[in-house]
Order: sequence, then structure tokens, then C-alpha cells
Amino acid sequence: MYAEILKENLGKVVSIKTTAGIEIIATLMGFDEKTENLTLQNPQLVVVTNSIEEEQAVAVVPYTLTSHSKETFILREQYLSVGPADAGTSSDDYLQFILDRDSKNT
Repeated sequence: MYAEILKENLGKVVSIKTTAGIEIIATLMGFDEKTENLTLQNPQLVVVTNSIEEEQAVAVVPYTLTSHSKETFILREQYLSVGPADAGTSSDDYLQFILDRDSKNT
């Protein structure tokens, strides 16, 4: 079912909605064509936060708080949807965030 969507988005920034209701933004590095399990690079959790300037803002937080998860695997049973992260500047903002984060850690 998702095979075509996944193929179209290989190597691109995607948004994944999990069965737990969590939204993840990451680069789709691969998937198993039979099981539709995903391989994600640099996953980040998407959250809505209150800020002083705006009533609500979208932000990302680390996928794991005690490490920099460079790669993770998501089973087909763990996600509801996968699609391009194309709302506004989501993809560009995410890529810049990862670039900035990685340059601070080198």
C-alpha cells in the first residue's frame, strides 16, 4: 500500500505519524518492500510549544534525550502514515537544524 509513497520519498525528509500519536520528522533512508518497516536517519519528535512571540509554535525535540539517534527503525505496526514533510518550510528547517546540531558536535 505505502510502497509507492515510500519509493517516491527515499532520501527525502518525511513526516511519520505513529500509532502512539507521536509525529516524527526524519530522512527516509530505506524500507523493506515486504514488511514496509522503515529506516530513518536523524529522527526528531515534532511538538507544539507556547512561545512569547506567538501563541503556539512547532518545534522539534530529540528522538532520544540522552543520545543523538543517527538512525532508527520503525516497524509497520508502529506507524499510521508517512508522507513528505512539505508543510511550510518544515523540511528546510529540519535539515538546517540537523546541520547546526552536527556542526556543534564536531
